[in-house]
Order: sequence, then structure tokens, then C-alpha cells
Amino acid sequence: MTMAERKKIAILGGPGTGKTTLCKQLDVDYSLAGYVSSVCLEFARSYISHYGVPVSIFEQFLLYEGQKRREKELNYCDIIFCDNATILNYVYGLMSGNLKDPKEVYALMKLYEWAMKDLPGYEVFYIPREFSMDKDGIRYQDEEFAEIVDTKIRNFLDIMNVPYTIVTGDMDNRVQMVKDKIGFENKRTPSE
Repeated sequence: MTMAERKKIAILGGPGTGKTTLCKQLDVDYSLAGYVSSVCLEFARSYISHYGVPVSIFEQFLLYEGQKRREKELNYCDIIFCDNATILNYVYGLMSGNLKDPKEVYALMKLYEWAMKDLPGYEVFYIPREFSMDKDGIRYQDEEFAEIVDTKIRNFLDIMNVPYTIVTGDMDNRVQMVKDKIGFENKRTPSE
């Protein structure tokens, strides 16, 4: 299977917007319809549970590599639903970097370069914050900070002219919006 045949769907938004839940439901629906699909869970969540919330821009390189590795492990799939994307390490780098430090500015430029290189590999969907955040015990327990992350992600997508689709509503509506955009057909015959 070539990269052109494989679809990599990035479901983006701030913490607690329902990205992972949507990815899991899409995976179930596409798998039952005969696609070889999988969910690529956010590497940052595992990192944070072991090492704490990243405080340095340089940690974004570790998170980038971890996310990239997870995505690569799923190369056998027709379609991958990602609840994060390597392009977001640049956004988080912007939030944690010191723009007066030349080393950190250089690091941010590298994260930007990598984000732009990876961008064409994703079909991007954005989930705005519609519901109050449930605390997950792992990351961003502050709703105000989560809203800042929402804004930074949306600003990045808009400023960089990243094509994306906004996904809203309840779970059924969100799932249908993604299916309508990327296509969905039952590949199984009635006897399967």
C-alpha cells in the first residue's frame, strides 16, 4: 500500500474536546465496514504520565519522535485515526519556547520545518470546545489553559492556511461529518 492510498486522519483540538472518543468510534465503524483501520493514540499522554508535563521546547522533539513512531507502526492500515499529529509539536513549542534564546528559536524553526513537511500527510479535522472539560488525571486540569491550547491550535491552522474541517455536535453528528468528508462504504459482502 502506498502513502497515497493510506489515509491518515488527524482529529485536533484542545484537551478534553472528545478527540480520542471520536477516533475510537470511527475506528469501530470503519473496521466493521471492512477497512483495515486503527487508532493512533497521542504519544504525549504516555510521556506525561511517566515524566510529567513538558516544560522545555526541547521535550517537543521527544514527543514528535514518539508520535511519528506510533504512526509509522500503523503503516499496514488503510486508514489511521490520530487523536494528535506531529504538526502540533510546533504549536506546543510556541507555547513553551523562549523566543529570546537563540537555541530555542532554532529549535522552534526545526519544529516548524518538520510540521510543514508532515502536514500534507494528514487530512485534518478540528473539534472546538463545546462541552466542559472532564478531568482525566493526566494533563491540563485547568479549563482556562485548555481553552488557550484550543485557540493556539486553531490559530496555527488558520495562519498556516491548513485546510481543515470543523466537527461539531454529538458523537453521531461528529462521526457522520468525518465519514461524509473522507468517504465511507461498506466493503464487506452480506455473508461476511
